[in-house]
Amino acid sequence: MIATLQDLGFIIDKADANLGTISATKLDRYNLRVTVIVVPRGDSQLSVRANAQYNIDPVEDPEPYQQFFDSLSKAMFLTAHQRD
Repeated sequence: MIATLQDLGFIIDKADANLGTISATKLDRYNLRVTVIVVPRGDSQLSVRANAQYNIDPVEDPEPYQQFFDSLSKAMFLTAHQRD
């Protein structure tokens, strides 16, 4: 999750492995803040939820979320298949 956010230009503000949360900010032309929550779901699955804010307003446009989850999906595929 952290590597995916960094690949998308975010700076990690805080990560807590015990809580399964990551907070990050992107300051390129705008102040976009994202929080990702990861919860184990059984032995082999994870539930991932992302919330984004532009300044103080929630991001309702699906594009940033789709970009994050597309990048995350590719990263997880590469990790599972041990390729860079």
